[in-house]
Parts: sequence; structure tokens; C-alpha cells
Amino acid sequence: MSKSKLLVGLSVAVVLIVVIISLLNGESKEAVKQEAEQTKQEGPKSTSSVHVSAKVEQSCMSCHAVDNSGKLARIEYVRKSPEGWSDTIARMERNHGVKLTDADREQIIEDLSRERGLAPEEAEQVQYWLANKQSFAEPTPANVNLQNSCMTCHATGRFMAQRRTEEEWKNLKDFHLVSFPSTYLNHRHMDWPKEAEDVLRYLAEQYPEETPEWKEWKGKEFDPTGAWKVVGFQGTKGFYIGDSTFAKNGNGFTETKSVRYVYDQSSVQSSGDVQIYSGYMLRAHYMKDGKKVNGVYNMAENGTMIIGDWSEQKDQGIAGEETYYKVQTEKPEVIFVTQTALKKGSTNQITLYGMNLNKLKKEDLQLPAGVTVDNLTAKSSEEVQLSVRVSDAAQIGSFAIGTPQTTVRSNLVVYDNVDTIKVTPDYAIARIGGAGPMDKVSVQFVAYAYSNGKDGKPGTADDLSLGPVEANWTFEPFPAGSDPQNTQYMGTLDKNGLFTPQVEGINPKRTYTQENLGTATVIATATIDGRTVTAESHLVSTVPDYNNLIH
Repeated sequence: MSKSKLLVGLSVAVVLIVVIISLLNGESKEAVKQEAEQTKQEGPKSTSSVHVSAKVEQSCMSCHAVDNSGKLARIEYVRKSPEGWSDTIARMERNHGVKLTDADREQIIEDLSRERGLAPEEAEQVQYWLANKQSFAEPTPANVNLQNSCMTCHATGRFMAQRRTEEEWKNLKDFHLVSFPSTYLNHRHMDWPKEAEDVLRYLAEQYPEETPEWKEWKGKEFDPTGAWKVVGFQGTKGFYIGDSTFAKNGNGFTETKSVRYVYDQSSVQSSGDVQIYSGYMLRAHYMKDGKKVNGVYNMAENGTMIIGDWSEQKDQGIAGEETYYKVQTEKPEVIFVTQTALKKGSTNQITLYGMNLNKLKKEDLQLPAGVTVDNLTAKSSEEVQLSVRVSDAAQIGSFAIGTPQTTVRSNLVVYDNVDTIKVTPDYAIARIGGAGPMDKVSVQFVAYAYSNGKDGKPGTADDLSLGPVEANWTFEPFPAGSDPQNTQYMGTLDKNGLFTPQVEGINPKRTYTQENLGTATVIATATIDGRTVTAESHLVSTVPDYNNLIH
């Protein structure tokens, strides 16, 4: 090769190298520019040395890597209830082979709930869902696409009990199509992928990952340790009052509780373990009258109240509602009144229960015009008896009667007539079970009395709730005149309104050897103030809930 050709070749090579370097520099600058723009959109990278917790890192980081924002992929873009995180972990174990001990699993749920949980205001909206209250009628979402695309399989509480970034909400579409391909076929009457995208944008707006409520709450924690007063209601047996004590036990608490039913004076003792999540959510597991009972509660009012629900583990239809009040006040505090609805022109003997009631005076109660306390007798610091007279001219309505000197947790209602009763639930679902691995689910019906209020019209804003009333309970086949074997074999309805379904399996006594399924109209008849009123509810006794993963 000649010297001139060699120089030309070197020159060309130098030019190519310069061009390549220029291109690389340009790409580097563009890459830096893109990374800067991405950082600007995503925010500053996390400086935390631990992602959620050491246990979460140990168990989850083999699959969930730290992304460009310095967060654990997927995990740190979602917030859930402890039940939601428990479901997620179960899916990781079931589908991806994650191996966890019981202690590891519980620790991860605690850690995730603390760092990626729900704020009290968010959990309050879905307490019914977290407590798994049976035959509860959810409010229907206004978004029609949500009803069509999601609620054919899921209850509303499923998505209300979680918060996600917009990207994480969008990921649910592909997750469903990959994990549950039948989703597309089951919704072939619509363009489900497109409908789902619209719905997920809506959910991202309604339930975002970042909220002022969570920002305000995260990092706080209540302490239930100490003595409490309890007020509860169980449809089968009525109201009860009692005492509870929480004691620290390892990472959780031990609760001991004793309650007494107001009307039959029977007493029940229970004790068990309680775990706290997100700093305010209490999850309890009791032994009560030899039966396992689960409780789902939230601490509120700066840690001075506990509000929630319990249900029997083997029959979630047998349940109750409870409110705890911290024993801390020195002034009189009324937490329960045996009779809150008083008729005009009547004289009533009422018992108040609470704390420091031996200090209560008649003038410490702000009674409405026409209502007079004739006598007040303190039986103890926890019980006071009143003789209350209501004049014919008393104003009807619902009145708060507490004063700065006395806290009263119940309103006093003055009414003229009992106009209607209503049965809850108004649409009930029972489930057969008990013979095999599936538990039966009973239904507790309760009748509530109402007065039409000042306007004299039912179903308006000024209607007065007069509380639960005793009723005579019957049920008839639905629709009227249909197969009488429905009510003959589907279960029993006792004098207190408790429907208990039969066991699952074929019943040879039934025509066509059917199972013990059926539908019925439940009828409550009550006689109040000399007037007889009735109300109805619809009951379906159906098969066990074999697949509760999608709810």
C-alpha cells in the first residue's frame, strides 16, 4: 500500500472515530436529559436505607427490585388493609412458591400495614368489608363502567380498600387478562379491555396512592393498654354492657372482656389475642362461650374509643357491633341508656350506664322542653335510675342531652306515634353448610321502629328511629304460593329472628331430591303502643361461598 493511500485511510478512520464519539456524546447527553426528565416526573430518589422493613426486603427483593425511583417495584406504589396484604402474600405463596413461616408472614403484614396501610378515614369507609359483615348492601357506585366491568365479579369494597398510583391501577387490566383469561370471555358482550382502561383511570382518580389523610396519619400509633367500658348490640339477644382490659403481650395485646346483656341479665366472658395494624386497626381472636370469635375494630377519637364488629368464626352470620370507651374521665359519662325513645304523654323508668355516674345531677342533663326528670337515684358509679316524664306538649325530635358537665353518648328521641317498622337486612343471604369443610352462614333479622317525625310523612329526612323492638317472626315461600318445601326444608327461623340454614347435600325427602336451598319472605309483626305493624324482608338460602378469592 502506498504512503498516500495509508494517510487517506487513517484520515477516514479519524473522521469516523470523531463522528462516533460525537454521536455517543450526543446520545449520552440525550440519555442524561431523559433521565433528568424522568427524575423530575418521578420525584427525588428515596434515601431510605431500608425498604418498608428488613423482613420485607429479605422476603420480597428477590423478585421486587429497587427501581429508578429508589422504591421496591410494585410494593411501594400500593397501600392496602392488613386483610389486603394478607391476600397478596397468600397469592405470592400460592402462585410463585414463596416460602414463609407463620411468624414471618405475620411480621410482613404488620410491616406493610404500618408503611403502606390505610388512613383511619379510608378504612372507615370499608369497615363493613374488612369485618366481612354478612348480607350488607353496599352503596352502588355512580360510575356505570365500574358496575359493568368490575362488579360482575367483585364487591365495591374490594377496590375501596386499597390505594394505588395510576400506573398500578392500570396494571390490573393485564393482570386480569393473564391470570384470569376467562375475564375477557365472561365480558364478551362489551369491549372489556377498553372499558377496563376507562374504569382504571377513574379508580386512579378516586383512590390515589397519595392522600392527605395518609400523609397526616402515617407514623402515628394508638395504645389500647388499660381499662375500657364496652357497649354492644347482638341482634339475637339485644344490647349488652361490660368491661374490658388490654395488656401488652409481646408484639401484640391480650384482651379480657366480661359483658352482661341488659334484658335477660346473662353474662359472657371472653379473652384472646389482639394485634394492632397501621397504628389503629385492631384484629382480635377470642374464645367466647367455647366458640372462636374474630373481631375487626378501629381505634378513634385520639385513642379514647374503639369501634368495630365481631362474628363467630364457624358462622359469620352470628355477629355483633361494639363500642369501647376509655376509662379516663372524672366527670360523669353516660355510654348507654336503656330507653332512648320516649312517647309524648308518658312516664318512663330509665337506667343509665357509664362512668362516674354517682356524681350526676339532674341539672347536668340538657333535656328538651316538656321532658322532666322527677327522680334520679344512683345505684353505683356505673348505674343511675331515672324517672322521666314527657308532657303532651313536648316537642318531637332527636335531642342531644349532654352538657359541659356530663358526656352523654346517646340522643334522646321524643315521638308521638310509632308509624312503621323496618326489617334489617332487607335482602338477606344465608348459606348452607356444616356437614363438610364449608361453614354455614346464618342471618340475624332485626325489626326497628320508626316515627314519621314532624312532617308526618314516612321516608323523609325527619323520620325518627326509635330503636329495635320485639317482634313475632314468620316466613313464607317466595313467591307467594310457590313450593312450600322451601320453608319446610331450607332452615329454621326462631323467636328472636335468627334464621339458621340447613346442612349442605342432597335431601332425599325433597321432591327431585334437591338440596336444602330456597327463597322466602320473612315477616316481622310488632305491637307497639297498642298498634300492630308489620314489615317484610327477602331471604335467599343458597350454596356455600366456595370461591371467596375474587370478592
